Amino acid sequence: MKNIYFVQANNVYGNERRSVYIPYASGCIAAYAFDDEKIRSECRLAGFVYTHELIAQAVEKLADPFIVAFSCAVWNYEYNKALAKAVKEKYPDCVTVFGGHNVLRDFGTLEECPEADFVIYREGEEAFRELVLCLLENKSPESVASIAFRKDGSYFKTEEKSFCLSEYPSPYLNGIFDSIADGKTNFSAILETNRGCPFKCAFCDWGTLGSRVRLFPLDRIKAEIDWISAHGIEYVYCADGNFGLFDRDEEIAEYIISSKKSTGYPKNFRVCFTKNRTEFVKKICMRFNEFGLDKAQTLSFQTLSDAALENIGRKNISLSHFRELMNEYSRCGISTSSELILGLAGETRESFTKGICDLLEYGQHKAIQVYTCDLLPNSEMGSPEYIRKFGIETVRTPFFQAHCKASEKHEIQEYNTAVIKTDSLSTRDWIDCVAFACLIQAFHNIGFFRTVTLFLRNGLGISYYEIYSLIAEYSEKNKASACGKVYSLITEFAKGMTQGKNAWAVACDSLGDICWQFDEIYFLKALENADRIYEELEKLFSEKYGSSDELSAAFDYQKKILKRTSTGGEITISSEYDFYTYCKNIYDGCTSPLKKKKTVIRVTDNDPCTSLFDYACSVVWYGRNQSAALYTSDCYSPELITE
Repeated sequence: MKNIYFVQANNVYGNERRSVYIPYASGCIAAYAFDDEKIRSECRLAGFVYTHELIAQAVEKLADPFIVAFSCAVWNYEYNKALAKAVKEKYPDCVTVFGGHNVLRDFGTLEECPEADFVIYREGEEAFRELVLCLLENKSPESVASIAFRKDGSYFKTEEKSFCLSEYPSPYLNGIFDSIADGKTNFSAILETNRGCPFKCAFCDWGTLGSRVRLFPLDRIKAEIDWISAHGIEYVYCADGNFGLFDRDEEIAEYIISSKKSTGYPKNFRVCFTKNRTEFVKKICMRFNEFGLDKAQTLSFQTLSDAALENIGRKNISLSHFRELMNEYSRCGISTSSELILGLAGETRESFTKGICDLLEYGQHKAIQVYTCDLLPNSEMGSPEYIRKFGIETVRTPFFQAHCKASEKHEIQEYNTAVIKTDSLSTRDWIDCVAFACLIQAFHNIGFFRTVTLFLRNGLGISYYEIYSLIAEYSEKNKASACGKVYSLITEFAKGMTQGKNAWAVACDSLGDICWQFDEIYFLKALENADRIYEELEKLFSEKYGSSDELSAAFDYQKKILKRTSTGGEITISSEYDFYTYCKNIYDGCTSPLKKKKTVIRVTDNDPCTSLFDYACSVVWYGRNQSAALYTSDCYSPELITE
């Protein structure tokens, strides 16, 4: 029997309770290949490499390999190249096959990795099986579509072809993962109910494939959910590009809910919802939220710049409809999150900073995620023509996954290719946008300054853009201040990225052996010196707009509702004004004047954080979308008493 191995090195998440994604992509390739009788009779699925284990250890596990197949992504591409080299040194006759999103569509991967014998483009199931059959029968691989290899001293590429199958065998149900899903590893799972995407966003490589969306059989999907539940897998990520696009997705959602009710698993089911069926998606989201499966509905924009939207081939829902949805979700007690990408062609410093504030104006107070624009090799944006057209400049930054152990540095460093300049956004502007975005995420979304901001906006009529621009300007000019120190720290991290020195996630003193995102560090560092920062900000806004009892009370209330490191227990928050009702009305879209009414809020903190690291994990990482930094959020079941 000939041994076939699969390599899909994924990151390990967490500190004490650690988890890793099951190698689903490789499993799909393996399931389709071993569904063939000839391959099954002559070959053996010998094993998986699914973490970044040491190269020498990984090679040692390979016993006389016939084929080693590598699934390539941004987080494992360099590792795959190094491992392939080591495999070839020990087993020169072994055939190495590269596939996945990070293989270059031309001959780039073959040039970068002389040890790669074959490269597979597009979806790999059909091509890999046909390639294995050719190798077993000693036939020329020229008949296999969508591959590249070396021939007669040069590179040869066959015709690319979309197979568009929907009857792929399941790696879960065919026993592909039985050897590794033995309870020794805390796996997270990938679930695929369909494949393909009808949209063609320039920053994504799905649209360039041009394949139609295919629905996998419902019976298969339900059986996979049963397998996931039976193996006690807590976290499931749905790989669909647009969950909720099809009516049957409601049936799938209900089956997942039923599974959790009867078995307790999965505990969390994370999806990327479609953006064009808002009412249908809301219905599913409410059901997920009811059973604690997916606690935040994503309402993404990527950009609010009309020029950038045109350049990436994307349309957003209207902001007025967005406001309606935000209000409705708030009234239903469902958290939401919105995403923006920094560095898209056509975006300017003004359009980005005003765009993120527009999200606040239209009701997104609790969760805005900002991502760097990374060039994917097979996306339209990654093409030389697109790069030249929009004056795109990039930097190769070290890749570190947020919330992974910082000390656990991989033997082989991985890299991102981040856009740090376009013809409409200078590198200096890019740095300023990072700092401004992190300010809003830390102060408003996570909650350090949100109540005061809501009062300034709705009580005094000051726009969110003016509020946060004032804080940013003050922080830049007063670098020795408490505000200035944390703002400068984030600015230095952003500068480091533009110089290729650090990633979007970094380790930071006092925050444990974990890589944190810049905005998380901004909040946690502000928390360490909270009283001093509040003092500076109250003086800043009082001098700018005049002092008042209401403004002073807003600062006092903000300081009291902010969760800090403590022993927890019963907490009483009092105020001469009813800020609790005032803020809730704003979230629900029914703004009313602030009332001078003595109020008392009682909460019980059953999850005390005695160290900043515990706080970072519990509140900022796990509880961020539920506003766990504020005692007035629903996760503390606040009891309001008025006199």
